[in-house]
Amino acid sequence: YKYLHLNRTQTTTDLTTTAPGTYNGYSGVMFLEPNVNNPPTLTLTNPADNQTLAEGNSYAVEGNASDSDSGNVMTVKYKINNGTARALASGVSDGSSPLSFAKTLKYSNKRVWDGATDVSGVDLAENTDHTLTVWSEDDQGAKSAEVTRKFRVIWNRPPTISDTNRDLGIIEEAPSINYTVTDPETNAFTVTEKINGSIIRSFAGVAGRQETVTIPLDTWLRLEPGVPHTLTIEATDNQGMTSSRAYTLTRFVDKIIFSGMDFSTLAEEIKTKFTTDVAAQRLLLTPVWDLPPGVILLVEVCNNAYDEEPTWEDATVEVKLNRAHLFSNTTKTAEQWGINFRFVIEKGTAIAPVYFRGVGGAFD
Repeated sequence: YKYLHLNRTQTTTDLTTTAPGTYNGYSGVMFLEPNVNNPPTLTLTNPADNQTLAEGNSYAVEGNASDSDSGNVMTVKYKINNGTARALASGVSDGSSPLSFAKTLKYSNKRVWDGATDVSGVDLAENTDHTLTVWSEDDQGAKSAEVTRKFRVIWNRPPTISDTNRDLGIIEEAPSINYTVTDPETNAFTVTEKINGSIIRSFAGVAGRQETVTIPLDTWLRLEPGVPHTLTIEATDNQGMTSSRAYTLTRFVDKIIFSGMDFSTLAEEIKTKFTTDVAAQRLLLTPVWDLPPGVILLVEVCNNAYDEEPTWEDATVEVKLNRAHLFSNTTKTAEQWGINFRFVIEKGTAIAPVYFRGVGGAFD
């Protein structure tokens, strides 16, 4: 309040009289002069206008607010689009010192977050301008001008796998394909390679590193010839987005080859089953296969399997007739005797499929 004493000759046409009377020999009035409350001002230094936010990007909101009226309580607020207004900072003005504010928001899963708080409230559409609005209010009801920044968002995108989906055609050997994987938002990702839906391998991916997918030999040999198969590469980021690359192929087989057991790498428990104290005299092989007319077959056996160069003997006729082969070899260079066998099945002129499922047998 402000007080004014007037003498008798003064007039007051623009004041509000509240208490006429005599003060120290002067007559006059007491009146109220209303205080003027100035609105706060706000400067926004960050973010820049027209930013594009991708998955995991930060969105820094920084600046300062001032209030020339000492003692006023200032509160800096912000909102996304027409969402809920939220406080950025607050403080009591001294009439001159600015109130600084800084908050780092984050864009994730289609929304803007302040820590665990969803400040956008709804999924933000792609290819649309969104608005950040920041302002300051004081406790006297005054408000600064609103400062706005436009921004857009890109929803989380799946990893990118090089190459294109394609048909590898009819092939005789297991394919090997080089590829790389990257993630548009630089998220961590996992790569999984499959053949006909069965996993070959799965591993943590490294962006841009060359990888090679192939089909292990034992898996390749089990693929049915003459029918389509699908080799796939899948990349899944840590937000659950997945992309895939697919290759179709048909395994062509005109020859089935079993080169015999490798005694240098054979497991000991298996090796002992084919080890003999003396030279084996006879070997009966009982393959489980379907050999249509026109197939060319060669079966060879030996009784000195540990030798660097075993003595292979032709047992094709005996195997076809389901009879035991009588060994003619009686010598060895290694310390031990052992049984081994190998075979080649060629399609020849056969027009029906050839199937090989396994082999049994006995020896003495």
